[in-house]
Amino acid sequence: MRIGIVGANGFIGSALTAAVQKAGHSAVPFTRANPISGGNRYRPVSAGADQNRVAGEDAARAGAGDLDAVVWAATSSTPATIAADPGTGETELKEFEETCAALARGGDTRFILLSSGGTVYGHGHPPHREDDALSPTNDYGKFKVRMEEVCRSIFPDSTILRISNVYGPGQRARGGQGVLGHWMKALRNGGTPVIYGDPTVARDYVYIADCACAIVAATETPSASGQTINIGSGEPTSLEALAGVLAGVTGIDTAPQILEGRPYDNRSTWLATTRARDLLGWSATTPLTEGVRAMWEWRDER
Repeated sequence: MRIGIVGANGFIGSALTAAVQKAGHSAVPFTRANPISGGNRYRPVSAGADQNRVAGEDAARAGAGDLDAVVWAATSSTPATIAADPGTGETELKEFEETCAALARGGDTRFILLSSGGTVYGHGHPPHREDDALSPTNDYGKFKVRMEEVCRSIFPDSTILRISNVYGPGQRARGGQGVLGHWMKALRNGGTPVIYGDPTVARDYVYIADCACAIVAATETPSASGQTINIGSGEPTSLEALAGVLAGVTGIDTAPQILEGRPYDNRSTWLATTRARDLLGWSATTPLTEGVRAMWEWRDER
């Protein structure tokens, strides 16, 4: 298969590119700085969501009909950036809609959207299942829900993957996301990890290689068309327990600093992953300690 990846240079996009190739498929990357269609014919623009639009437009102009699937792994917004300026989410959503429409005109291609399992369900009762009512409590979660709605309106048979907190090699500290990336950066700089709010808050952490395999499986599985599927470990890990795992891996036993919670952070969330197992034949296999160790060693090489 030829699989287009919008956002191929990102954390998930890079791992997905490698996984697609390992599975014997052809990965067709669409990025901000390296548009695939016609060299520099489509000039990359300066910032953020608009760059993702350019990557998506390049995918459309290259001819979606030449691709067996397109995976949308591009995003410029984070919980922190949208909380600081809700207009950034509106801009990205508009550009996403325009690009999806262009892709739809390009041919009959399967579309896979990477959404957020950590925010769209809000403060419901975990483990969250795909059919649970969506009740996002912050602007980022609402943005992701609207992104799903746009996706379904243009590609009714699209596959939406609601992915939990992804971590692993390749992840850097970015905005208000990726707690392990921020903690590891702090330790490397001689600082102290920070926990915002309640340290007993538990979330679902899924290793990047496992996540990439799930996305590949979604592109390979015809019955995944039109489905919404959770992608996570299916296990909750509290922030204090996660800090303990990191201390064990690094040998740096520094008690985290506890600060006041941020308004855009969710409470405890984790995902039910039965549908991923039944439809895709996929389950996360990387133990948390093993994944954290691989991420720490990757950072040690930098």
